[in-house]
Amino acid sequence: MTLALFVMLNNYFHDLATAVFGVSAFAAYWVLREEGAKLALRALSQKLVWLGRWSLVWVLVGGVVRALAYRDYEWSEAAGKAQVPVLAVKHLVLFTLVALGILFLRKVKHFLNQSPPETP
Repeated sequence: MTLALFVMLNNYFHDLATAVFGVSAFAAYWVLREEGAKLALRALSQKLVWLGRWSLVWVLVGGVVRALAYRDYEWSEAAGKAQVPVLAVKHLVLFTLVALGILFLRKVKHFLNQSPPETP
């Protein structure tokens, strides 16, 4: 019972971490795209990058737990093997989201390293 609850919570937080990672990476990038980003926006982007990195760690760690427990805790007998292509599409979308998030975080890091902070 305890393991089942752990797996269930892991799976919920894994999905949440994937969304948080994507949103924080996109937000950090879009905030810094604004012409003449102010010091506050720079600090916000740095915090979003931090949040994105830790979310990505959870996506990877939680994903391992989820993959190992999938057959026992998430497999739907009613859907049978028909769920496999749906899961493939879901993972293609989420892998794309994570890849774009990594790309955006790299762009933000490059921007933060290249441009000096603006003074108020």
